[in-house]
Amino acid sequence: MDQVFIRSFDAMLELRHFTSIILACICGLLIGYERKARNKQAGVKTHVIVCLTSALMMIISKEAFLDTPHFDTARVAAQVVSGISFIGGGIIFMRDKRVSGLTTASGIWATAGIGLAIGGGFWFFGAVCSAIIVIVQKLAYEPLLQRKSRQVNIYCEIPNPTIVQS
Repeated sequence: MDQVFIRSFDAMLELRHFTSIILACICGLLIGYERKARNKQAGVKTHVIVCLTSALMMIISKEAFLDTPHFDTARVAAQVVSGISFIGGGIIFMRDKRVSGLTTASGIWATAGIGLAIGGGFWFFGAVCSAIIVIVQKLAYEPLLQRKSRQVNIYCEIPNPTIVQS
């Protein structure tokens, strides 16, 4: 029976893990909110769940196998990439000779990477990457960046027309 509870409770470590999970949820929420505001397929719930679960898998990958000889911390985290690729493949589809869902799938993939980073202890790095993704997604929809023709008229008044002579 004493082998069941091998690990001792470390309050600071648990607080760190809890903080990682909360930060991952916030980052997923920010990315998902931007997608939901644009009525895209994957919104807040999807991005929060992906980011939270990725962080959880990374924490498990780092911490759960410390008592196993020759453990590999990447084995659980590596499967997140495979799982997210499977989900992303289901989001991307072709309709009327147009590919749809590619940005949503890549956003979910990036959200999983952010969750892995945060779960791995790279809190600042994950938060900065979340901000960059939200900024890029917002800028991609701004009218100034879309290809639209614009007309600019410039009028000049010349007080002395004799100055301009060919």
